[in-house]
Amino acid sequence: MDKVVVVVGLIVIVVGALLYYALTEIEKVVYSKQEEEELPSYTKSSIVFYNITYTIKAKYLVVNRYKITMKDYVYIALPRNTTYQYSRLVSMNPKPIKIDKDDDGNVFAVVIVEAKPGEKIWIEAVYSVRVSGYKIFFNVNESLWPEYPVVRKLTSKTNFWNTENEEIINLAYRIKKGDTPLEVALSVAKWVRRHMSYQVIGYRLGSDRALVRTFMGDYIIQGDCTEIADVYVTLMRILGVPARTVFGILLTEHKSKLWINMTTAHREGIELIKHWGGHMWSQVYLPPWGWVDVEMLEELRVKLGEYSNYHIIFGIEETKYYGTSLGGFCIPSYLYLEYIEMKFEPSG
Repeated sequence: MDKVVVVVGLIVIVVGALLYYALTEIEKVVYSKQEEEELPSYTKSSIVFYNITYTIKAKYLVVNRYKITMKDYVYIALPRNTTYQYSRLVSMNPKPIKIDKDDDGNVFAVVIVEAKPGEKIWIEAVYSVRVSGYKIFFNVNESLWPEYPVVRKLTSKTNFWNTENEEIINLAYRIKKGDTPLEVALSVAKWVRRHMSYQVIGYRLGSDRALVRTFMGDYIIQGDCTEIADVYVTLMRILGVPARTVFGILLTEHKSKLWINMTTAHREGIELIKHWGGHMWSQVYLPPWGWVDVEMLEELRVKLGEYSNYHIIFGIEETKYYGTSLGGFCIPSYLYLEYIEMKFEPSG
């Protein structure tokens, strides 16, 4: 009887492995056809815009969990000014004692909060943000490799993008296709898109831990939007294409109300995305077009140079890390961030 059980068990394992292999090969065939398709190339590059302006009403709840009164500095990330986004702070209560920037140009307000033991304090802010969604119609022949000073600065190793990992280096050169930076960026994005194993984890793995080799010898990318962006940036930097991550909000509707309870967020898993839109995506530097957004989660396809106005940028990561936690929008020094709420009212 025991022998029969063992034999049946072995058969199940073998059949399962063969089925997994078959499905994997089918998936490779489907995606390989997509990857072999030529990138549409137009006679001359052009761009179209889809503009919208949001009034964003944000609320951050901080709590004093200590047994003494605490006077704390709280850092509030402000929406960025970029090529495709214009932002301004309309109001904030308490009023900020200063507005400052970090080394990557990210802007933050500093407020002072004083709370008694157990006391909860609201910080409220109103932002006006004009977003230019865009679509670039590329002429592939116009794609140029960036100049060396830019490459040297923006392809280096960081805490989360290990460009010196030999295994990832070998992978990068194996999966890339094309001769121009534009073609390379698209081919790597397609590979990342079809190897992601999406799960909300709430903390940052970095490219080394996010890339996991399966028992069949292939790779999966475990984690959420942060890990997907980190792996893509690492691969692109290895291949000599300047890349960085962007941290902010991705809406599903223009008029929205989003919220996150920090005390329960890590237990919600995938349910979190039903009411919270914190998001990270990648950008690559592609002359002559400049920084081009790469989105792999908004739709069931890679969107390179096709950027919807459902995005709101709060931080750009080249050396600093705004998106290392779910609460990156508001960072107290000693108090506890308990809750974030944002309302988006579109116009224009």
